[in-house]
Amino acid sequence: MLWLYLNFTHLQLDSSFCGSAYDGNLAIINNDHQIVQLTPHAYTSGLKLGMGLGTAASLCHDLQVHSYDPHIEQTKLKEIARWLYLITSDITLFEPNGILLKISDMLSLYSNIEHYWSIIQSHLQSFNIRYDYSTGFSPFSAQILSQQKTHLITDNKEVLKKKLYALSLSVSGLPHKTVEKLSRVGIETFDDLLAIPMADIAKRFDIDLINYIGKVTGRFKHPVEFYHPQQTFKYSLDLLYEIENVQWLEKPLSKLLKKLEHFLKLRDQIAHEIEVVLFLRNKQNTSFIISSAQGEYLAVNWINLSKLTLESISIRSPVIAISLSTKRVEQQANFNTDLFTGQQGKTTALELMSVLEAKLGKKAVSRPSIAPDPRPEIANSYSSPLSEQLKDPLFKPKLRPSILLPHPERLTDEVSIAHGPERVATGWWDNNPVIRDYFIVQSHDGRWLWVFRTPKKQWFLHGIFS
Repeated sequence: MLWLYLNFTHLQLDSSFCGSAYDGNLAIINNDHQIVQLTPHAYTSGLKLGMGLGTAASLCHDLQVHSYDPHIEQTKLKEIARWLYLITSDITLFEPNGILLKISDMLSLYSNIEHYWSIIQSHLQSFNIRYDYSTGFSPFSAQILSQQKTHLITDNKEVLKKKLYALSLSVSGLPHKTVEKLSRVGIETFDDLLAIPMADIAKRFDIDLINYIGKVTGRFKHPVEFYHPQQTFKYSLDLLYEIENVQWLEKPLSKLLKKLEHFLKLRDQIAHEIEVVLFLRNKQNTSFIISSAQGEYLAVNWINLSKLTLESISIRSPVIAISLSTKRVEQQANFNTDLFTGQQGKTTALELMSVLEAKLGKKAVSRPSIAPDPRPEIANSYSSPLSEQLKDPLFKPKLRPSILLPHPERLTDEVSIAHGPERVATGWWDNNPVIRDYFIVQSHDGRWLWVFRTPKKQWFLHGIFS
């Protein structure tokens, strides 16, 4: 068996969005006020891991500090695992910041281990995170070599053994008492430990050490639980500084949308709806939906729609994190263009609809629709832009005005009848009866009007032709 371990040493810091502040001096500290993560720039300022906060502050006056949160790293680790699952299987999480890959079976899909590793590296570039890595002949050996920054990619077991056996037992992960007990009898390295027969070790040490040796050497089976992510896109981004202006969210949101593009492209899918959640400092989170009527996968198109949507979003508290998830996706369809018709324009009707909905809101966008009903108030209405339109009407449409008044108004002008009457007597089945005689008339100022006469000889204006 061959394994690959990825150790994300600065996961909380690297996976957070801090914009230009990433070039500054940022540090993550634990509960003991010791530095556990640093930006690359902070290292050049003389700061080191394990350094106390007081010492660090005296060396760097502009140091920005954030508390370590294992929950953030666990969430990010799962996001990375979901991302890696697109190109490799058999993934095991070592929370809060490690990922183990079983690569023995995957090598049959790639030309060699170097090719496989180049694909992994390229796939992780979108996260822009630092990590240590190493292969190993067992899960424990890969983990130990990775944590010691070995950066070794090989399937040569002898080379891996040589690197592992030279390490001190202080990095083995064994209990401190066990390491001290071994040291007292002159066993300092893996080479020293593994040179002793198992029977002799069993006489002086407990069964846990025997099991450890068996697992680290690969003699004993090391059961691991493989991770199987949901086949949906859901990623979050923590901000290392608070954002009060929603327009400034465009840049961090773009980072998530680029991940979405890659996610959909690999699956040959398009998304129709995505949900953005803004996590606010006062815990009253804000969420909104961005829609694309025809479906999109390109980040640049989603970015344009998000800019329009953000114009109508208001927040009462600073934003500290963002999450993005897909709500409705489907497989990409091949749209064939008529050879003789050609491209009619750069913007399709569905694209225009998406832009209008993002700018004005879904409730503000509708389309006229016609129902098979003789009553004008019911036959003419507004419906959802995507609603099914009547393709084969049950009756031949008659001449109707382009402008229909919301409510009929009493006719006050003198008119001359040009066409009519057209009797409309219907609606008895739904308790909304209508009996009218419609006429097309012309007013003295030249306007063409649509009027009707009731059985009581009352005249009303209902529409305007021109």
